[in-house]
Amino acid sequence: MKISVVLPAYNEALRILPSLERIFVYMRESHPDFEVIVVDDGSGDNTSEAIRQRFGDRPELQVQRYEKNRGKGHAVRYGASRANGDLVLFSDADLSTPIEDLDKMLPLMQQGYDLVIGSRAHAQSEIRQHQHFLREAAGKFFNVCVRLLVGLPFHDTQCGFKIFRRNSMRPVLEQLQIDRFAFDVELVALALAMGLKVGDVPVVWSNSPASTVSFWSGLEAYTELFAIRRRARRIRAERTRGRLERSGI
Repeated sequence: MKISVVLPAYNEALRILPSLERIFVYMRESHPDFEVIVVDDGSGDNTSEAIRQRFGDRPELQVQRYEKNRGKGHAVRYGASRANGDLVLFSDADLSTPIEDLDKMLPLMQQGYDLVIGSRAHAQSEIRQHQHFLREAAGKFFNVCVRLLVGLPFHDTQCGFKIFRRNSMRPVLEQLQIDRFAFDVELVALALAMGLKVGDVPVVWSNSPASTVSFWSGLEAYTELFAIRRRARRIRAERTRGRLERSGI
């Protein structure tokens, strides 16, 4: 089973090289049928050039770039649309969650799950380096809003370590509209609305001080929750109508 690792990257010239080294070593040893797709999300530094200079033309590596910064959600969709793997894992470029945690997810994929998300809120997760307490509190409050407004059963949708089955998730990816912070919520919500099987696993996680979310991007995410809820409800209603029509009711 081939695994595609998608890394969205924005101004990551300094952090992504050791991450790629670690990914290549681990995947070759543990999951040799793999590819790595770096999506340079309109970086203003030399992210793409630094990767090509270090790793050359390795057959397992794609470096995709576009000029305008579009956000993590767009970058993940862009990379997934170019993936050849049966499974697509996307991860933060700094490996806040170590690539080795992939092995916690694969048993659920083998059990038939379509999407598995890493959860820092899981009782068995290990947080090695916390965020600033205000940012951590803001993240927890956001996830409370996600559960209340969107009705998701998960306590952490924002961990940047998720894997999905490419074929079954294709209809979900085609429906996604959000490019930035609330992308993860939309991904999970629409997958559940389409009747797909979604689970979570504990992860090891370390905050990277260089990781930032702008005030306006974070504020926008709250307004996007209402749009996600509307789209998820519409999809569930369409599925219900389809079932009724097929049953002749």
